[in-house]
Amino acid sequence: MTSSRQPYPWVVPDLFRWFGLLALSAAGLCVAWWCASGTTSVSHLVTWVNVSVVALVVAGLGNVTWLLQGRRAVAARQRDLTTLLLACAPSAAGPLPYPDDVRVSVPGTSRHHDPTCAAVAGKRVERMPVAAHERAGRQSCGLCSR
Repeated sequence: MTSSRQPYPWVVPDLFRWFGLLALSAAGLCVAWWCASGTTSVSHLVTWVNVSVVALVVAGLGNVTWLLQGRRAVAARQRDLTTLLLACAPSAAGPLPYPDDVRVSVPGTSRHHDPTCAAVAGKRVERMPVAAHERAGRQSCGLCSR
């Protein structure tokens, strides 16, 4: 499980690894450019072109590992959040806490929701019968419509 206090998907060692690979790549490109700049021999140039290609591959690997680590961290947070939301959701077998004709809406919005809808969880809502919402011009939510 990831730490909820960390605001970014990467940690400091990831940053150092990324900068290290990019610095290694930049050094390789500079060395290849410096060594290839003073020669006209094709066989000698091919060697330094190969060094520069390897340097670009190292830079690509650094960027890919950086992005994959961030993607893994975001996916882990998404799993944690989904687990938390599922744990907080009422069970489908239990009774509904409100009558079937009572729906909720956030003041000033154009949709009405089931009281257990995730779109209004934690928000200040108004409870009214469905007919009152429809008279106010509100449509049923696409997530929780019944």
